[in-house]
Amino acid sequence: MRKISTLILLSALTSLLHAQVHWETMVKADHNWNYFIGDSEPASGWFTSEYNDDSWLTSRGSFGFGDEDDTTDLSITHSLYIRHAFTISDVSQIDRLLLDIDYDDAYVAYLNGTIISRSFNVETDFPTYDYTPTIDQEATMYTGGQPSRVSVPESLLLDGENVLAIQGINVNITSSDFSLAPFLQVRLDAAGIVYNQVPDWFRDPDAPLESNLPIIVISTENGQSIPDEPKITAHMGIVNNESGLNQFPGTFNDYDGKIGIELRGASSQGYAKKGYGLETRLENGENNNVSLLGMPVENDWVLHGPYSDKSLIRNILAYHFAAEMGQYAPRTRLCELLVNNNYSGVYVLTEKIKRDTFRLDIGKLTADEVSGRNVTGGYIFKLDKGEEWDGGLPSNHWVSPYPAIDGNDIRILYHYPKPEDIATEQKTYIKNFVSGFEDALAGDQFYDPILGYKPYIDVQSFIDFYLVNELGKNVDGFRISTFLHKDKDKLDHVSPIKAGPVWDFNFGFGNADYYDASLASGWQSEYKLPNDYWSNPFWWKKLKKDPEYFNRMVDSWKAYRTTILSDVRVEEVIDSLTTLLADAQQRNFEAFPVLDQYIWANNYVGGSYENEIAYLKNWIFDRMDWMDLHLASYKYPVSSPQTTGLDQMDVQIYPNPLEDQFSLYLNVDRASELGIEILNILGQHMYQANYDLYDGAQTLYFGTEVVNEAMKESGIYFINLSIDGKFVGARKIVKQ
Repeated sequence: MRKISTLILLSALTSLLHAQVHWETMVKADHNWNYFIGDSEPASGWFTSEYNDDSWLTSRGSFGFGDEDDTTDLSITHSLYIRHAFTISDVSQIDRLLLDIDYDDAYVAYLNGTIISRSFNVETDFPTYDYTPTIDQEATMYTGGQPSRVSVPESLLLDGENVLAIQGINVNITSSDFSLAPFLQVRLDAAGIVYNQVPDWFRDPDAPLESNLPIIVISTENGQSIPDEPKITAHMGIVNNESGLNQFPGTFNDYDGKIGIELRGASSQGYAKKGYGLETRLENGENNNVSLLGMPVENDWVLHGPYSDKSLIRNILAYHFAAEMGQYAPRTRLCELLVNNNYSGVYVLTEKIKRDTFRLDIGKLTADEVSGRNVTGGYIFKLDKGEEWDGGLPSNHWVSPYPAIDGNDIRILYHYPKPEDIATEQKTYIKNFVSGFEDALAGDQFYDPILGYKPYIDVQSFIDFYLVNELGKNVDGFRISTFLHKDKDKLDHVSPIKAGPVWDFNFGFGNADYYDASLASGWQSEYKLPNDYWSNPFWWKKLKKDPEYFNRMVDSWKAYRTTILSDVRVEEVIDSLTTLLADAQQRNFEAFPVLDQYIWANNYVGGSYENEIAYLKNWIFDRMDWMDLHLASYKYPVSSPQTTGLDQMDVQIYPNPLEDQFSLYLNVDRASELGIEILNILGQHMYQANYDLYDGAQTLYFGTEVVNEAMKESGIYFINLSIDGKFVGARKIVKQ
């Protein structure tokens, strides 16, 4: 009798041990699914439980083509519709429901006829069969990554039969791949395995996260996907303990409240790791100005998710260097992010660029300030992609009267006040002020302290902006993501244009494989892009032709190289950041295993985090060495070209008199730009051209075409010569 009781007790204990809360997979991608290839609209109600799908085909998932990872290979032009029926015997056992879904390019999911999720790039709950997503999306599981995860209300489940229905959407008819792989995960309190064991890649959302970085947790209402725009309401909590060890679940002790959130970025939205723009809000939806992670009080923030930048720190480095130079740059904080209980990796919480006392400290400009000193500031404007230009949005920008260095337009966007808020008089003022700077810079007397460009700009801000972007050889740093600003004029002087803040170095520091940005040599600001819509303005190259500006830039660079940009200091900054990231980067690259993959636009694929950091360091050191050679060891001569006569340059013109061609010999002591202007005896301008000179003696040849254009008649002519825009003398020449 005692043995029987013992067996009963052991059996009860065994059942009790197995009857515990755990996760299972209720619906798997490789289950049998009924499917309909959507080259036309399916019958209405296809997503409901009552719909009869007997006429649909049946096969095992996952479905797709192009990535060689799908169980059923289907060529999908527009959409694929899939349905799976499953039975629940006791819904009361289930207290949580998740949809894990890997997809390329978009989807909308329904449970028992109710929409439960749509991907970020779908803007309607019931898209047509030929719907075009706002941007494409790559699947991740075939490369070892995690599927997207959304929470689903478990109240939608029914005792008995249930139906999960999904429309997978291809981005366009020329797409090279398509994927659709859904999993429905349930947390239940039951003995043994009721449905299916979770796959090896499954991450338990209830497992605690421990980090030395702050942990940011964002939850949208009903697990809603975060859209491109507009912002949706969500909750954000931040765990940031003084001890330096943070846990989630844990106490939200830095922020615990409402936010509005949306996706940000353009091409980066196609990455598996998204960037977000957010604003902290009160319960009633109004702005809530708060300090986050010790940064000054504000309500607009950016969560930057480094993905292509596998060092995770390129933006932080650039902003740090600019701030050390004494310029305002967005403050940053490293953190780890969870969105709807899904681990999302290492992020950088960043200040959004805007007018504010603790950000860009320029005067507030209201719509009624349209005259006098009031209209002179403050303004933020930029060279950037902005809205699509085709179709025309002239209210958003103006076009410079001067072409970029490759002949393209320079488009300048209004940023603050916003295009929809800025008054016509304010548009006119800032456009005219910037054009005045360009007129002065393009003119023959651009170097003059009164008549030239200097009264229009804060020279040091332009130098520092240039040095940081050239140090990073930022492929977008002069033509895109280029901010400038202007404060209100003071009572006794004009407030100049200031360059900056610097912004967006994801493709900087050797991380871009186009436009020579990966090379440690060359000036990125002078790279010509004739086939690109966004080009480098002429400003930066022309500014360097002023000896005073150039020498000041050289002095600044030399000072920085002995302090904030010394090899030792740069290495210390990088090492301190990577030490901070030692554990978090491992979790990041487990969630996004891209260290051995090319992610646009990587120049280098290191295979490990250590290799990525070594590459970053070595590239920066090589870049600084090159800049040393072209800056720190070189300055314009103290005597300006204006005081250098033609005799000192040994200028000779031969033959003279000439018939149909001539040569000009000269010897200069530095690389420079020679301006030639030919005038007739009446002083009329007949010909003008510029030539790049190298250091030393050289001869320029002028053939029949030039002579016929500039000297149509026989007689006396004069050749005016200038070096870097400064007149140095004239020579007489005779055509026979």
